[in-house]
Amino acid sequence: MNEPAPCPLCEREVPECSDHHLVPKSCGGRRTEAICLDCHRMIHVLFDNKQLECELNSVEALQAEPRFARYLDWIRKRPGERSFRARRPRRPRR
Repeated sequence: MNEPAPCPLCEREVPECSDHHLVPKSCGGRRTEAICLDCHRMIHVLFDNKQLECELNSVEALQAEPRFARYLDWIRKRPGERSFRARRPRRPRR
């Protein structure tokens, strides 16, 4: 079994990471970052490829985005060995 590795986004020690294309492959992106499956799923629930290509194409940009930052605050308190389902928010927060 693989050693747990820290996710660069949520900083949790997780047993498995997946490669996230910082610029989507469909937009010509080649560079990847190994992130946890929970963060990877949530990125694709919250953002479309155009946003990822133009605005959110780095770890720092993703961490600074308010909706994703709120998710990171939540997920950091959860155990890394457990997986969570990603859902689209029901309504915007005020």
